[in-house]
Amino acid sequence: MSGARDPGSASEADAIPPPPGVAPRGRMNAVAFEYGARATTDFLDTHRLSVRTPFQTRGWWRAWIREAAEAEGTTPVLIRMARTDRPTLVVGLQLHQDDSTTLLRPLSWPWADYHEVAEVGDGPPTGPEPDIGGLAEAIDRCQREFGARLELSNLIADGPLLRAMSELGATLRPSETVFRLDLTDPEVVRRVSERRDMRRKRRRIGRLGKLRLTCADTSAQLAARLPTFIELHTQQWGDRPDAVAPFDGGVVDRTFAAVAAEPSSTARLHELWLDETLLAGWFGFWHDRTYYAYRAAYDLGHGRDSPGHLLTAAMVSELAAQGTDTFDLTRGAYAYKLELPCSRAPTMTASREQPCRA
Repeated sequence: MSGARDPGSASEADAIPPPPGVAPRGRMNAVAFEYGARATTDFLDTHRLSVRTPFQTRGWWRAWIREAAEAEGTTPVLIRMARTDRPTLVVGLQLHQDDSTTLLRPLSWPWADYHEVAEVGDGPPTGPEPDIGGLAEAIDRCQREFGARLELSNLIADGPLLRAMSELGATLRPSETVFRLDLTDPEVVRRVSERRDMRRKRRRIGRLGKLRLTCADTSAQLAARLPTFIELHTQQWGDRPDAVAPFDGGVVDRTFAAVAAEPSSTARLHELWLDETLLAGWFGFWHDRTYYAYRAAYDLGHGRDSPGHLLTAAMVSELAAQGTDTFDLTRGAYAYKLELPCSRAPTMTASREQPCRA
């Protein structure tokens, strides 16, 4: 592999020439790579990031690198692209072998539901327009450095990362459809929380006891509640062939625990209880006025009462009252999402072949 380094080292920042097909500009950019688990976590330990989704927070990246990267057979790579007049951009990638092909995929693929760039600094990424041309140059430099094929999936439509890949002439195609509820629309909230079948099921299960919604949103609370949620999820999904990365008592459990322990990950665990019986839970993230629903489970013994739907209805009402704008059900065209008054949006995949060797 061209440009290989010992894990843990980082390249020195230097000016980068534009890739073929990208017009040169008057201002050159500085680029550096953090390569390997030690270098990438060291960088994340010492820099705050502003991000567009919870899957680029330093908490998510740091936990995934420490607990999952080795098990996934990948080497983490962070691309840093700096200009004096713009925020420093950070692209998280992972390097691995697929038979004889060296591949660069988004960092934490396929665990994360969205992939995008991050910016060094505090607060939401609402500063100057990102330097898309410079970002394209930096990605091209990284691809050539490692002699790898780029396969970047689940990119946000019209986001900086997709725009940079388009500037590089990458092949673009739809990735997966994501589903979202607009919690600023009172009619959407009403249709989810007060639809007839939900009222009927709440009345029926309410005869057995009192329903209550709880939310663990601190590291200590999450540490206390996560094992019970994992047990519930395992009971529902453990033997199903369509389960994606089910809890395994090992790396998956440790990664979720590590994410939950990171305050910057913005993890939340909502639970619906019938007296002291846990009916359903949803592990997700609250970021930038959006709730991202990541992994759900419910008690199969109460399946006829649709505890997952009851949990969703309760969460929508509470989150809307708290000022949340969007309930993001993330990827996957599951039947329960199709029943809800969701909007749909595609994510995109961008592919670029390995560079020709001289």
